[in-house]
Amino acid sequence: MIKRAIHTHLPYFLLSLGVYVVCFALGAGIFSQRLVIHPTSMAFWTTLGHNLMVGAILMVGGWLTLGMANTLYLGYNAAMLGVIVKGVAKGYGMQPLMTGVFPHAIPEIIGHILFCTLGYETWRFLQIVKKRARGEKETLYIRDILFLLVLAVALLIISAWLESTVSHV
Repeated sequence: MIKRAIHTHLPYFLLSLGVYVVCFALGAGIFSQRLVIHPTSMAFWTTLGHNLMVGAILMVGGWLTLGMANTLYLGYNAAMLGVIVKGVAKGYGMQPLMTGVFPHAIPEIIGHILFCTLGYETWRFLQIVKKRARGEKETLYIRDILFLLVLAVALLIISAWLESTVSHV
């Protein structure tokens, strides 16, 4: 099941990852100002709720727009992170990023990329219907979608825990 879930969703995951990398680079490349940081303590449930809301917007937005809204929203979030990373690095160096952002960033980013990947399910479903109409055999496995959803939520839980306990500026 895990291998099948990865195999069938890999093109959509790579698309989401590519959008994230390009938009992060654009945000960091275009922005040249220093940013002032205001260190705050992030509560676990508040952080988790926010990240799950972003994930829900990525997933449901993608379903409703055949992958357009989730792609644009993921790109926007990536560009804003690029702006923040560049602005903080210019103003304060890498130390606040190393202690305040990077500890929780990887699971949070991967979780959101997985939610974006799941946002392409309507498009993927239409592709399966199209293949079936041509006589090709293609199956939609709900279990694979649920596995990726649980994995994305687990990553956001880990990220929220790291952000509320480990990350500090």
